[in-house]
Amino acid sequence: MRVAIHCGEVPCGSSTNEQDASLKKAFDEAMRVIEFRPDRLGHGLLLPESITSILQNDPIPIECCPTSNVMTLELAQHHEGSLIEGLRGHPQLSKWLKNQYPISINTDDSGVFNTTLTRELLLLVEAYGVDEFTIRKIILNSIDHCFEQSDDVRFVLRENVSMQFECIAMCLDH
Repeated sequence: MRVAIHCGEVPCGSSTNEQDASLKKAFDEAMRVIEFRPDRLGHGLLLPESITSILQNDPIPIECCPTSNVMTLELAQHHEGSLIEGLRGHPQLSKWLKNQYPISINTDDSGVFNTTLTRELLLLVEAYGVDEFTIRKIILNSIDHCFEQSDDVRFVLRENVSMQFECIAMCLDH
């Protein structure tokens, strides 16, 4: 059985020596999750540098939900309601993109946040200038981290996604 655990959704302290009890508790919980080594982490927004450096050296793929993250952290409120500007304030996403950290882009709860996977991917393009190659790479890599056990099924998924990108590229060229 594969496991995904939400981690880093609340503010964390930076070490086990944290004075604030709630920050220390959040740090200790996050460290236990990282030490457990789930197959994926949900969100990972507010992890301190001490934990993100562990993950950079020994990655656990992260399920990133742009709209949900912006709304949960109320980032858009700081930018006159702009989802794009709010996303630019995401505490981890620009680092993940820059370092090519293994992430998947997700909707979290599309009904609550009135979003689609396409919209979430377009937010990356609009907020960070992510190009088609990077979007393709994120999607294909996320197939490698999905919970599908069959190599054959993952192969077919990769082929289908690649074919869709080729069709889009051909349409844009004409």
